[in-house]
Amino acid sequence: MSLPSNTKFATFPQRLYAFNIDFLVFLVVLVPLSFLLENNVAFWCAVLLFICVYHAVLESSSWQATLGKKYANLRVVNEQGEGLSLGQALLRIITKYLSLMLFFGGFFMIYFRRDRKGLHDILAKTYVVDTSYLDKKLGKTHN
Repeated sequence: MSLPSNTKFATFPQRLYAFNIDFLVFLVVLVPLSFLLENNVAFWCAVLLFICVYHAVLESSSWQATLGKKYANLRVVNEQGEGLSLGQALLRIITKYLSLMLFFGGFFMIYFRRDRKGLHDILAKTYVVDTSYLDKKLGKTHN
């Protein structure tokens, strides 16, 4: 692991907070879509596609975060502390479904691990880090 020793990993509550913000984004996009796509199969395929693209594109962007993570001062980084490639971000979101299929067990791992990794983070070789302490050191404020 090449992350600095003072790296603060995002806690489960911080990540859940960010997820709730992202969920609101999903609702804003997907509720109108539900009226346009009357076919259930087409709708759920669109939902999966939107979620995967949303996470992969934003987490591999210069933000290194979805809208929820950005607002919560969190970033997703690789094991070297750098931004993710699109492929690595896509792997991360796809493996979240494995965490779900294990009765959320892959997510609850975040509570018990020192590095706060969920199963999807282990498989994709990523970390979610709290950047709020960096901003305080640099004197940055967020709107």
